[in-house]
Amino acid sequence: MSALRKTLIALALLPFVAAVPAVTRLVHSAAADEAKSPETKLATSEDAKTFFNGKDLSNWWGDKTLFTVQDGEIVGKTTTGIKQNEFLKSKLAVGDFRLVCKIKLVPNEANSGIQFRSVPHNGNEMAGPQADAGKGWWGKLYGENFGGKVIGENKSGEQVVIPNEWNTYEVLAVGTKVRTAINGHLCVDEDIPNLPKTGIFGLQVHAGGPTEVRFKDLELELDPKFELKTVK
Repeated sequence: MSALRKTLIALALLPFVAAVPAVTRLVHSAAADEAKSPETKLATSEDAKTFFNGKDLSNWWGDKTLFTVQDGEIVGKTTTGIKQNEFLKSKLAVGDFRLVCKIKLVPNEANSGIQFRSVPHNGNEMAGPQADAGKGWWGKLYGENFGGKVIGENKSGEQVVIPNEWNTYEVLAVGTKVRTAINGHLCVDEDIPNLPKTGIFGLQVHAGGPTEVRFKDLELELDPKFELKTVK
């Protein structure tokens, strides 16, 4: 394991000490995952340009039987359902960032989400904050294996979501502050003291029945101002 990789994991896990009582379990599970995790690097502005190249999953890792690229879109799909959450994980780690993308979830009753500043956890799982998606969850910030509950005061994006169609999702994190927006509607505006400082992204296919989630037009910006671009 490289010195940079060790540093990234240590930085990402430090805030978990305050947030999750079973910190020893988190550290051990993340360390165990390192044996099968690819090398992760801290993203540069040049890396951000090819965060997703629209052609393949060369900057990502996970279960490639669930995640594919079709017509410039990242597709997570199960026709039979799965018993545990699965994530397509980025090989790039970030600190302060803005991610804008379009997401389509079918059916809307299913669930997905975008992990950020997160780490691998307990096999195929992840630990860290998640910009959630799905009926009753759109736009909310959830602590995936990171407290296990909604973080802060969230305004639902439900009223502006177009079910089973493309929706624009913006996730912004600067320091300990996080904002999310769905279709230009502010959902989260929180200062989270124990927010991990760095970590990777993960695109989720949630446990449950048949699901298809698509992501396209992913735009990653590093070191942005704490201002949402999609909210006017």
